[in-house]
Amino acid sequence: MRLASFIADQCLAYLLSSDSDPQRQPRSGRRTPLHPPWSSAAASFLALCNGCGDCAKACGSGIIRINEDGFPVVDFSQNACTFCGDCARSCPTGALQFNQEQEPWHVRARIEASCLLGSRVLCRSCGDRCEHGAIRFPLAEGQLPTIAAEQCTGCGACASVCPVNAISFAATSSKLNQPESP
Repeated sequence: MRLASFIADQCLAYLLSSDSDPQRQPRSGRRTPLHPPWSSAAASFLALCNGCGDCAKACGSGIIRINEDGFPVVDFSQNACTFCGDCARSCPTGALQFNQEQEPWHVRARIEASCLLGSRVLCRSCGDRCEHGAIRFPLAEGQLPTIAAEQCTGCGACASVCPVNAISFAATSSKLNQPESP
């Protein structure tokens, strides 16, 4: 019983520390907004999107919101993307273009250093939620999980359950959702 109490105390201490603040920005700087699936490259997306919000209204998962700049962005904090395509089909300007033959986006998950496993706190929430088996857990203590890029769809299921917001997303191709240079 002492070990369980110790682990619970360590988890609570970590969660209450400033390093686990879900609103924190990564040490490398500001996070690049993630535009909805089937969006064109960042520069064209921003030129084509009129900020109407139709994609956010059409999103059955509720993961698309309009940011402070008036553009739709994906927020995985509560849910994952099902890649149903409703957001893209609702876009009147062509900023999102649904194509069933095309990969929805070239975005993959990344595990950040703030992952609880790095602090030797047992957590496998992300792996339990990943239907594609893309998250691999190390056998050694203190090491971070890895993402099998060929299995990750970028759906965000792992991010919505992470208790310390240690999962981010990055574009893997210049074709779609390419982050603009800072």
